[in-house]
Amino acid sequence: MSGDGTRITRGGRPRSEQLHQAILKAALDLVLEVGFRAVSIEGIAAKTGVGKTTIYRRWPNKAAVIMEAFIAQLGPASRFPEDERAVERLRLQMQTTAKAFRGRVGALVKALLAEAQFDPELAKAFRENWTLPRRKLVFEVLEEATQQGGLRKDLDIEAAIDAFYAPIYYRLQMGTGPISEAYVDKVYEQAMEGQRQRVKR
Repeated sequence: MSGDGTRITRGGRPRSEQLHQAILKAALDLVLEVGFRAVSIEGIAAKTGVGKTTIYRRWPNKAAVIMEAFIAQLGPASRFPEDERAVERLRLQMQTTAKAFRGRVGALVKALLAEAQFDPELAKAFRENWTLPRRKLVFEVLEEATQQGGLRKDLDIEAAIDAFYAPIYYRLQMGTGPISEAYVDKVYEQAMEGQRQRVKR
C-alpha cells in the first residue's frame, strides 16, 4: 500500500507518474513523522510498498527524494502573483510564502533546515534546488522594481533580499511569534524604508 492509499502489486502496478507521486508523498510523511535523520530509502520504499531499487532508479539518495518532494509541495508559494508593480508582486509573494509556512510546509522547512546543518547532501540539495533558484526569482523582481523607479538605483539587491525574507525564516526557525499577515506587512514596510528611491528636494 502506498502512502496515498495506492496499492502497488505485481498484478496491478500504477502508472509511473502515480508511483512517482506516491513515493514523494511517503518521503514527506516520514520526515514529519520521524524526522529527516531517521528517514531511509528502505523506509520510504516500505511505506510506498515498492522495492528500494525502484527508488534508487529515480534518485541517488534520500536527500534528493525529499528535496524533490519538498519543492513540489512548496512550489506554489514561490510563484509571484501578477501585478504591474514589481514591489507589489514582492509583497504578495512574501504573504504567500508566510501562509505556506504557517502549515505543513513550515514544519518541513524547519525540519530540513535543522538537519541540513549536519547533512552535507541535504544542505547542498536545499541550497541548489530551493534557496538559489528562489533568490534568483526575487533578484529579478527587485531588479525590475529599480527600473520602474520604486527602489533606489544603487540598491544592493542581495542585501535587500535578506532584508525582506530573512525575518520570515528567522521567526519560523526560532518561534519568536506568529508569521501573520500583519507581521509580514510590517517586515515589508520596514525593509522598503531602506530600499525606496529618495526624492531629492
